[in-house]
Amino acid sequence: MRTRLNRIILIFATLSAWPNASWAHAFPVASEPGAGGTVRRTPFDIRIQFNAELEPIFSHLRVDDSRGRTISEGEGHVDSSDATFLVTHVPAVPAGVYQVYWNVISHDGHRTQGDYTFSVH
Repeated sequence: MRTRLNRIILIFATLSAWPNASWAHAFPVASEPGAGGTVRRTPFDIRIQFNAELEPIFSHLRVDDSRGRTISEGEGHVDSSDATFLVTHVPAVPAGVYQVYWNVISHDGHRTQGDYTFSVH
């Protein structure tokens, strides 16, 4: 009985001494243009800010038009001055609804993805 109690104490002591790991996933906290928003003219860049730093090689952003054609240039990139931002450039486009797709991996290795629309009028 005493040996079992010692094992339990040892397990709890080991777990409590384990360094705290960050298990947060990266989720958007802001975007330009905003999700569901309307802008008068095409924004130069689409920017999404996340609540955690992103792994540049595994984080992507693209924008498609209403026909499903990609209009953004490249796969987007993590901002070199702030690793919580994912950015892509878009050319001038006509009025319409555009779909933004993002897929990221945070520094802790967790993948998240999502999408939203914005309109140009």
